[in-house]
Amino acid sequence: MKKYNINFAFAQEEKKFLYHFEFNYKGAFLMPHSGAVKSLMNGTFPIYEIGAEFPNLGNDKFHNNFPLNSWGVMFNFSPLTKNENLGFGFGILPYLNINLLKNKESNWTFRLASGIGYIEKPFNNITNPKNMVIGSYINNITDFAFQYKKRITQGLVTKLGVGLQHFSNGAFIRPNLGINLPYLSVCLKAQKKDNKIQVKKPKVTEENNAFFLSSFYGTKTLTFSPADRYDVFQISGGYSLGFTRGDFIHIQTDIIFDKSLPYLKEYNYEFKSFDNVILGIFSSYEKKFGQIGTLIGLGVYLHSPYEALVGSYRSFANKGGFLYNRIGIKYYITEKICAQVSVRTHLDAADNAEFGIAYKLK
Repeated sequence: MKKYNINFAFAQEEKKFLYHFEFNYKGAFLMPHSGAVKSLMNGTFPIYEIGAEFPNLGNDKFHNNFPLNSWGVMFNFSPLTKNENLGFGFGILPYLNINLLKNKESNWTFRLASGIGYIEKPFNNITNPKNMVIGSYINNITDFAFQYKKRITQGLVTKLGVGLQHFSNGAFIRPNLGINLPYLSVCLKAQKKDNKIQVKKPKVTEENNAFFLSSFYGTKTLTFSPADRYDVFQISGGYSLGFTRGDFIHIQTDIIFDKSLPYLKEYNYEFKSFDNVILGIFSSYEKKFGQIGTLIGLGVYLHSPYEALVGSYRSFANKGGFLYNRIGIKYYITEKICAQVSVRTHLDAADNAEFGIAYKLK
């Protein structure tokens, strides 16, 4: 127990601060991961952020499931390459700061943020045909960064960081090549201290093993036309291995019914019976924060018509070959029932967003 308290020494000191306000400046550029993205590149540009941050007080059991330094909400704005075909972007992102290495006056943290963003000028085949990167006004923003934090005074902290910001709509509307923005950042944070705050001692939680069933629904498009939309259904069953501190390993079988696949005749694909059914084995890691869980994983297609695709659609839809990925977030309605929003991808190409519910069996 003594070793555990030493590891949290910096966090315990930080907990005496009631709230934090910060201003963050990022110098970013557009990552050229495709030819369409290269056409929008226009040097470096700024991203401005303001945020409110709150310390980990240990009030909930999940606060001590991992070295949580703080959590907060930030608003950001950027001219996005200063390109007239892309316009500006802004977003609101909740985030978590997790301690990595620390001492009394400084520490390294990992920040994970995800929220809702707006792009001023998405693709439009009449008014904005040159933007072949993103097709929707409303998108998800995911931002992660490694930051070095140094206390200047009792009420002022500076942070230096390196990170990546990503805009995507999960292939709900095409095009959806995604906007990837690597950046360097500098931040100033003002803190208000309150010595009356009571910091609770850490308690480690343990999670149980369980079987589970889940069902998901999503839609996807094959072209840039919003009317060209197809349903995707998924049912899954598997087993969860629970560990301490809110950690889970999930192993499951995915059965996916993709109604877009029969229409691939346009891409010189010879459709066969049952080729709208995809079968896969999927394994994921989940970290639970109270009623919220985040997951990331890798799957293998055991049966997939993607393997028979030829021409442009194969590179467009299945860059990963027989592999697929999934990243998502869960909300636990009860201990047994949770809602989930996730995106199934092939490497960096989103296939479809998924909305569903899962039920744990004893």
